[in-house]
Amino acid sequence: MLTAELMMISHAVISAFLARMEDPESVLAAYSIAFYLHATLGSPLWACQIISVTYIRDRASFLRMASFSTWVGVPLFVLWLLIGLTPLGDWAYGTVFGAGEEVVRAAKNCTLVFSAMILFVIPRSVVYGLFMVKRRTILITYGSIFRLVALGVLLVFLSGVVQGAEVGAASIVTCVAIETILVTFLARPYFKELTRGARPPGYKDIWRVSWPIMFMLVAESGMVFILNIFLGRLLRPEFALAAFGLLDSLVRVILSPTRNLIPVSQTLINSRGDVRVVVAFSAIVGAVFSAVMLLFFLEPVKDLILGGVMGLTVELADYIAPALVLGAALAMVMTTSALFRGLLINTKRTGFIALSSAGRLLAVVVVGGVAVALDVQNGALIGMFALIAAFTLESVLLGVRLSRTGKIW
Repeated sequence: MLTAELMMISHAVISAFLARMEDPESVLAAYSIAFYLHATLGSPLWACQIISVTYIRDRASFLRMASFSTWVGVPLFVLWLLIGLTPLGDWAYGTVFGAGEEVVRAAKNCTLVFSAMILFVIPRSVVYGLFMVKRRTILITYGSIFRLVALGVLLVFLSGVVQGAEVGAASIVTCVAIETILVTFLARPYFKELTRGARPPGYKDIWRVSWPIMFMLVAESGMVFILNIFLGRLLRPEFALAAFGLLDSLVRVILSPTRNLIPVSQTLINSRGDVRVVVAFSAIVGAVFSAVMLLFFLEPVKDLILGGVMGLTVELADYIAPALVLGAALAMVMTTSALFRGLLINTKRTGFIALSSAGRLLAVVVVGGVAVALDVQNGALIGMFALIAAFTLESVLLGVRLSRTGKIW
């Protein structure tokens, strides 16, 4: 959970750095839409870490997961290159998102830079899976701390080499590269502890379990992708995109630990008694993070975070503030959703997760469509209501599915 917090802090640090640049709305808009498109398309690759926890048992299965991750990543790499180098990127960022010419150009450059991340994400995903299987998650935290420290240095250094949104993209890719080198070195003794193994899991079996998880993560990022399409239809599209990008990065920092109830369930549940413990723990987690979000009702806290830490202008801070006070509700439904997903993944009953993820996307479309139809102009509020609706619907669907499952474990 601490690792998830540190990873999301890196995105907030980048947003805060870019917010202090000249013409921050355009810079933030370009970085935000490029990052969200990259994250959405790359979601199948991020799923490989979750899948690795389920399958890594010996060297043969470790290598099979590395091979599987590579096969998943290659077509994504090609797609990112097409977006960055061809008119496909002009259509995606200009027509779909409704961004201006300058923002489109910067977003395409960011996509090209982001494409290099695949070289490091593939080995990192299986290494992190190995750490979780070995219950050496503190090593993941070490890598994240090292990455965060490097990020601060790189943002300052690279701002003298490249300009605008590209500074953020180049910094995060370089940080991931440094982190991957470190954790790969730390993983060597644990890899040597693995037995050789004779029969690695088959690609067909891995795919059967993994495709719903991949779709789940596509939907996770796809919610923001779809939201940005609706925000691009507001009267001030680039301002709305920049504001929601900042809001989302801040929410991710605070609430990202709730998502890690998925690997907690995968790693720790071995009996029905374990289920009860993890459910009780999840309730505590949800309550704690709801309380944290309620702090934004306090003016000193709100001013400190939005104005002092994030460095937002008064206009941006006032635009985002009403949405932040709804974060307590988002914390509860995100916690519930993550717990239910983890329980199903633990038993390899992942098929229904794809359906619930589709429900999330549908909820975002409905909220976004209604907001545009009613001429709501606060993009941050639209985004927050859409996220709450999406996770609420998913929690209900997964809860019904679990209640109808005769045996959770």
